[in-house]
Amino acid sequence: MRIYLLVLVLLMTACGEKPAPQKRAEPEGKAAVGGGVAIGDASRQFLTVETLAPSSGATERSYFGRTAFRPRALSAVTAPFSGRVASVAAEPGQRVKAGATLFTVESADAGGIRAALDQARIKVRVAEEGFARQNEMVKRGVGLEVERFDAEMKVRESRAELDRAERGAALVGAGQGTAIHVRAPVDGVVVSVKAAPGATVQAGGDALVEIGNPNGLWIVADVPEGEASRMAKAKSADVLIDALNLKVRARIVGVAPRSDAETRRTPVYLELDKAPEDLRAGLLVRVNVALESSDAELWLPMTAVLVKEGSKRVVYVEERGGRFVARPIEAGEERGGRVRVLSGLQTGDRVITKGALLVDREAEQLL
Repeated sequence: MRIYLLVLVLLMTACGEKPAPQKRAEPEGKAAVGGGVAIGDASRQFLTVETLAPSSGATERSYFGRTAFRPRALSAVTAPFSGRVASVAAEPGQRVKAGATLFTVESADAGGIRAALDQARIKVRVAEEGFARQNEMVKRGVGLEVERFDAEMKVRESRAELDRAERGAALVGAGQGTAIHVRAPVDGVVVSVKAAPGATVQAGGDALVEIGNPNGLWIVADVPEGEASRMAKAKSADVLIDALNLKVRARIVGVAPRSDAETRRTPVYLELDKAPEDLRAGLLVRVNVALESSDAELWLPMTAVLVKEGSKRVVYVEERGGRFVARPIEAGEERGGRVRVLSGLQTGDRVITKGALLVDREAEQLL
């Protein structure tokens, strides 16, 4: 009987106890910890996290460029005197020799200069004859020394005047009357012709004909202004000339002192080691060069960067405890599927390079 009562009491006690409440599990990936997002093991397998390190070694870069005449290889021919263009002999693309007539100008100034030269020659002849006559008279004892001296001074003055007239006539060139034959100053190829028959021209005005030296061509590459100084350190590059189906080695010889205000690109100048004979100005080229990366440069795959609110760039960084925190960055140039980080990250940061969108969605659900 006692055993029956003891069992009955134990059963009643057990039935009166309330079960302990079970803790409800949080959905995986939605546990907010200190402002970050904690991702469970099941979801982490879809993430790729990399430790950020400075880029090293050389990076192959390609830029568009063009062939152009060096400044010293391009001659601009203007009208030496004001007048009117009578005829034009030069044509674009024409090869000319130094001294060849390019165009002819009718100028009243030229007529005056040539007339002054003729008068100066006559004065010299008259003065020399008078001086000779005075010398003869002095020898015979019938002339005066003062008159001979005066005749000698007239000879010197007339010769000085003739010298000035000849220098002026040298600018006009050979010929008679008002016609001036403007000639090529150097051998080369006619690049452009702006002279037109009947047009009025001014002395020293705009270039009417441009002549280029084919041996004075170089390459002008258009480089983003942020890479110009790095390209200058490369010293050499490969130039692909598609029009001639050629690949030529070139040396980097200079960087322009300013960038284009609209394109934000800087001209970089290269000399070809061996220019092909049929090279001409204005050809489109590609310049391939290996640029050494700066020790301070940080690069990320473009898949790591999320665009928020139109222009804001954000990446997710893993902090202690396995949390992922959104961090805004300033992004620079893009190339080869990677983007340069200008600010917002530092060496050693662990960044999600694949799967950042998954973490971003989980973070938005916590808001």
